[in-house]
Amino acid sequence: MEENNNKNKSFSFGCIKLVKKYAKTLNLASTLNRFKRKGDKLSNITEGLVAHKLNFSTSINCASDWLNQPEIRAEFSLSENVPKTFYRTLEMLGRHEASIQTLIQNKLSEIYDFKNTDADLDWSSITLHGLHAALAAYGYSRDHRPDKMQLTFGLAQLRKPKLPIAFSVAEGNKLDKQHFQLTFKRTLKALEPESLIIIDRGANTKENKASIREKRHHYLCSASLSAKVDNKIKTFDKLQAEIIEEKNEQKTYCIKYEENSEFNYLYFSEKLYSDCIKRKKVLAQKQAKLGKELEKKLMSKRKKKKIVKNTPGYIVEENVELQQRLARMSCKELEDFLLEQNIDGREGFFLLKCSKNLTGKEALTTYRGRDIIEKLMDSIKNTICIKPVRVWTANAIKGAVLIGFLAQLILAMFQHDNKELHKYRPNTLLYSLRNLTLTIEYLPEFMQKRIISNIDTINRAVFDPKTAGT
Repeated sequence: MEENNNKNKSFSFGCIKLVKKYAKTLNLASTLNRFKRKGDKLSNITEGLVAHKLNFSTSINCASDWLNQPEIRAEFSLSENVPKTFYRTLEMLGRHEASIQTLIQNKLSEIYDFKNTDADLDWSSITLHGLHAALAAYGYSRDHRPDKMQLTFGLAQLRKPKLPIAFSVAEGNKLDKQHFQLTFKRTLKALEPESLIIIDRGANTKENKASIREKRHHYLCSASLSAKVDNKIKTFDKLQAEIIEEKNEQKTYCIKYEENSEFNYLYFSEKLYSDCIKRKKVLAQKQAKLGKELEKKLMSKRKKKKIVKNTPGYIVEENVELQQRLARMSCKELEDFLLEQNIDGREGFFLLKCSKNLTGKEALTTYRGRDIIEKLMDSIKNTICIKPVRVWTANAIKGAVLIGFLAQLILAMFQHDNKELHKYRPNTLLYSLRNLTLTIEYLPEFMQKRIISNIDTINRAVFDPKTAGT
């Protein structure tokens, strides 16, 4: 916030206006205030924290400093609070996050009249910079920080409209296939019967698929190529397969077959085959180069050699001894030999499984639509910036993720409600909203004048959706 000599105040207003607008649409006051009876309303504090998340996404202490400014407090009808108040708010939100999600889902269904509730589910991790968080554990890090403890979280997003409808938080060492049940449970109440749940191979287990069918829904998932599928690959005939698509003279073929009460779609993509062979050629070249370097070292003196390899966070020492002289190969012969060893016959093939009788083209097109949940994951982690989580108890962590989820939901609703904004990325929308400025000019006799500036084709939609993009 800027302060000039005449005591006028200027501050970023777009995110505040957006949050207040959609908090009213979602009726957050009715949803949240039932959980807190004394002091400032829980809905007002939550709106302030969501606006701060969209504006700055810094620590709770920084959020406290921002929200305690008189002009910001006036926007959210808040009294002056100490940081502990906001930490308690996160605890309270986390304690009731399941109920809050259900109430928000009911309101979304009322607003948008969901008729098609096909949904994508996906999971990721958030790095924790500490050792004592209740959900902290070492696990597979999507943030490429295996040296740090983490927590895992799941998201569910509808296909139409493209809105996030549920989230879940679990321990950092929980695998996607284990985390699925919690995320699916949070999503269930928003789904109409016979909805299609799209998941990747990480959550593809018999138990998870059975859970989906027990709740009268269908699934579509990617599956690993097993030894059993290899038999299908060996007998795959392009002449008998259906041509699904053709781009740049490269075709995708599909053979559909039913097995164990589910439909299997085995695809062969000429483009994917070409890409796989290229990658394996590059790998063979690297292996051949490394092999020739190692051969040169070992042939210099017939004794054990120590090789030191540097990896992130570790130094690995390996003893290597030449036991038998092999037939010498040229570099090209070695590359061809290694390439032949790397090729397993699965290049270009992939498998989808579905409990619903779709055509090969419908199954592939539907699964490719999973990019929307991947974009959502990227947005909530890198645009909304829910990481790092700076609280430690389980409820406070869930409350902090809920704040990020609400920020993402409001931004998605803003984009959905304004067709002219569909082409923009979330960070572009936020950049425009943050530029929208409110100046409060203080006049005699306790009067004030409010001046809004930096209006553009995006942020004007927070005032009048019909004028967006004009």
